[in-house]
Amino acid sequence: MYRFLKDILFIVGLALIVQLNLENSYAMSYEKSERAVANRYFEDRFEISIPGLPTKYDDVIINIEDALVSINDNKIIIGDLVPDQVYNDVKITFIDNIDRKYELDVDNVITSQPSKPDNKFVYDAYGNGLGRKPDHSGFKYWHNQLSKHNISASEFIMEMVTSSEFNSTYKNPLDKISALYRTIVGRDPEEDGLTFWMDQYSALIDTMDYSSREAILDLAQRMVSENEFKDIVSNAGFKH
Repeated sequence: MYRFLKDILFIVGLALIVQLNLENSYAMSYEKSERAVANRYFEDRFEISIPGLPTKYDDVIINIEDALVSINDNKIIIGDLVPDQVYNDVKITFIDNIDRKYELDVDNVITSQPSKPDNKFVYDAYGNGLGRKPDHSGFKYWHNQLSKHNISASEFIMEMVTSSEFNSTYKNPLDKISALYRTIVGRDPEEDGLTFWMDQYSALIDTMDYSSREAILDLAQRMVSENEFKDIVSNAGFKH
């Protein structure tokens, strides 16, 4: 009973705060309002349920680049996010039907790890190729380019494995080829497979006078031509 009354008082108190009108501006912070706010997160979407949101509104703006925000049934829905991210200091503003401006500060907007094949393809390429999670703008750029078929998945992989970041992250040939394999097919190579590709790498260096960068690019071009990679790309809906 005590907890029930406490929850009621909290919500009533929040409602009173929200109703305060200072030059037609409403400032609301939802960083610690666990009882009044219910959050749900997905790999590319985040939902905030808030009692008493206006049913009519306009000019909804969010400060996350290329993200979408909408209001529906007492929910603020933030879409087009990047998997496995934590967005801090998120600001959302909108105006209701009687010209009151609402300003919401939301901390710790989070997303889960990817399960959709298209998201997973880009996310895994960063993790396996560069050894890190993708940043928001980088993920959005490459996912957009791949989704619109402006570039092929093979071209995207080539950009990854010939980048200065890839070559500075992985120093020796064994690490480079292992990372190359993981980047392209999403798994570690078998022992026999690793031996084969190491031999191919050595042959390019020793007999063809390739640089390390050129040899890695040659191996990558061969790997992306194999059926395992083609199947992954087809499942993601991208151009091979």
